[in-house]
Amino acid sequence: MKNIFRTFSTGVNGTPMPSFADNTTVEERWHIANFVNSLCERDAKGTPLEIDLLTDKPKVKFVILSGTVEGEIPDDPENELWQKRERRIVLLGGQITHKPRNFVNRIDDVWVKSLYSAKEKQIAFLFQWDDRTKSVAKEAGTKIPWQPTEVNVETHGVKEQAPKTGEEGSIAAGQNKFPVYNDAFAIQFPVKWQELPPPEKPRYLWGDEKYPVDIVKWEADGSLRAFAGTGWDKDFEDREDYTEKLKLAKAEWKDGRWSVIIKRPLKADYDEDVKFEVGKYIPTVFFAWDGHNGDAGRKMAVSAFYYLVLQPPIPKETYIYPTLIAVGIVILEGWILTRRVNRKKGKA
Repeated sequence: MKNIFRTFSTGVNGTPMPSFADNTTVEERWHIANFVNSLCERDAKGTPLEIDLLTDKPKVKFVILSGTVEGEIPDDPENELWQKRERRIVLLGGQITHKPRNFVNRIDDVWVKSLYSAKEKQIAFLFQWDDRTKSVAKEAGTKIPWQPTEVNVETHGVKEQAPKTGEEGSIAAGQNKFPVYNDAFAIQFPVKWQELPPPEKPRYLWGDEKYPVDIVKWEADGSLRAFAGTGWDKDFEDREDYTEKLKLAKAEWKDGRWSVIIKRPLKADYDEDVKFEVGKYIPTVFFAWDGHNGDAGRKMAVSAFYYLVLQPPIPKETYIYPTLIAVGIVILEGWILTRRVNRKKGKA
């Protein structure tokens, strides 16, 4: 707080940041400092998260922890179970390996929470990310000319921003002139992650033939589909049987932020379905598309590899034994004190 107040008061030498001491009062600068501090990302207890000075974002932890619940997983992100759940930031960058590349990425991070229920045999993910515009192709009058399984959409006119400088034909000049597609988000797991010889993984971009991947993709038109990926340039395989088992519990755009909750089975019926196991590190990749940025197909934001871990439930004995020990200690102390008192009375 003091550092924020001092920066507003004195400015920063050698930068365009001026001092605001002459045109604001001390009280106003403290109000500004309090407001800026309120924007700081915090954990469930309200403690500010540690910031990485190189990225100016909360420090990245590459393990996404999924917590256990005894009953049904709530559909409302404001539910106490979701609010208490630890969230992790996942950093995203524009996909620039294969055309069409995303040189101007508008989604650079997503917050992830996860819960699972052994009783309901479900695992759920809550994704939240900032997006200035709600993008739905149908509402914008854009007709999607490709099938949901197609990935080589550049044949349908999806173009990358030309990496040029200068005004004419530059990236900046081309912004906001793209057709509006659907905002979208996807999560990817290796199908046979148990068989991966460390540190080998599938290719981050939709797997490969040796190690196919399980992909679940949500789009802002309300669709939620399951696919199998076998390569960056190969169309997805539609898994309609598994799509029926997915549940879109929440998808809301409000105040410039998407909140999406997706539920899926912990274990499915077929070999091409991912089976989640408690206490194991499961390689995970995240993808995001901004419809107003003309994102579609490979023109998207993508993360590095993270790891999903289902935390084991805490045994009931963990709570029972300490309580019994505490009660036993109280009884023992009472017995000892009683004996001392009786001895003193006997001497008297």
